Amino acid sequence: MKVAYVVSGMKLTFVAAEMEAHERAGWQILPLASCKCGSLEGLSEVVTKWARRAVYRSNIVAQLRASLREFITHPLRFLRICFWTAGLPLRKQGLSEFAKAVYELPTACDFAGDLRRFGAQHIHVHFASRSLSLGLMLGMLTALPVSCTVHAFDIFTRRRGSLRPRLARCKFIAAVSQFNVDYLRRLCGSEVADLCHVVHCGIDLESFSTISRRPHAGNITSVAKLVPKKGLDLAIQACAKLKEMNVEFLFEIVGDGPEKKHLQQKIQQLGLDRQVVLLGSQPNDRLVPLLSRACVFLLPCVQVPSGDMDGIPVAMMEAMACEAPVVSRQISGIPELVHHNVNGLLVREQDPAAIAEAVKELLADPDKAGRFGRAAREQIRQNFNILKTAAQLRELISAEGGQI
Repeated sequence: MKVAYVVSGMKLTFVAAEMEAHERAGWQILPLASCKCGSLEGLSEVVTKWARRAVYRSNIVAQLRASLREFITHPLRFLRICFWTAGLPLRKQGLSEFAKAVYELPTACDFAGDLRRFGAQHIHVHFASRSLSLGLMLGMLTALPVSCTVHAFDIFTRRRGSLRPRLARCKFIAAVSQFNVDYLRRLCGSEVADLCHVVHCGIDLESFSTISRRPHAGNITSVAKLVPKKGLDLAIQACAKLKEMNVEFLFEIVGDGPEKKHLQQKIQQLGLDRQVVLLGSQPNDRLVPLLSRACVFLLPCVQVPSGDMDGIPVAMMEAMACEAPVVSRQISGIPELVHHNVNGLLVREQDPAAIAEAVKELLADPDKAGRFGRAAREQIRQNFNILKTAAQLRELISAEGGQI
């Protein structure tokens, strides 16, 4: 089967791994990205491969030519998009979606030619953001069915008037967690929720097949973009509690982002310069050794005032594949990955003391940490293996394939 993938950018490991799994299964994939990829330095081999293969947004002259072509060759389809777009501001919170759709229309016209030359049979979109508007317009221009995977910010930070009219046009919705399905049912109603199927994001377990598990005493690790919803500020406060308890530890934080300066200041204010280290971004080939030496993977995710929160962090899956037990919070879809007192520990409240106690429990009991770590890897093997999750998605696409 020939499937076009629509994404905003091509640096997301889980999207690249999903496309790679489809190709290994014999499908042909055309990646379409509305934003340029930029530097590929430090990215994994599979991400680099798909970033180089992707078709990117053309310049504005080419987009306008493509728009004229679509208007001349498919006037009814073009007008259908115009009427659909014009109706978006009539809905509550629809004005921003109208502006985004107008912006993406020339790109949809440009990509439509690529889809026809490729012979696409289905369009799949990641994130119910501007990418979904682009994918839906592509579907209208090419008469192809469109599906969408919903993650986190793309639904948690948007209102019903923004999501419902677009998600309702999908043939099906792949939700990365049951939490997302329940959330959409409350927000958008049964019409949208009934289109949902739980399809977890997965990781390539083969990349973690040769791990050498050598936990360093007291080593705590986190891998995350340095943004508020990751809860790293809370994690650092928990480290201050660990220090008060006279626990020997080293907390290594891998990642970069807008919160870097704030986190560094927090580390200094709490006198944790020797216990908490910001390692910055690291090449993919260094992550497995870092995760393999961790006694605990700590990521106490939070919900920020905008409503945004993590879905199920891929970095957490990768840590579990390296047999690192997790300490996190009971938020969003995380309890569907981390089972409390089985493969990790979950804290309900945003309580640094409670998080510190959970970390201390695992640091003080290597046998328990080892059991949790082995159970963590088994959880990934059974339920978050990209070969299995991609196969689920292919079943849904095959069932919904055909013309709309």
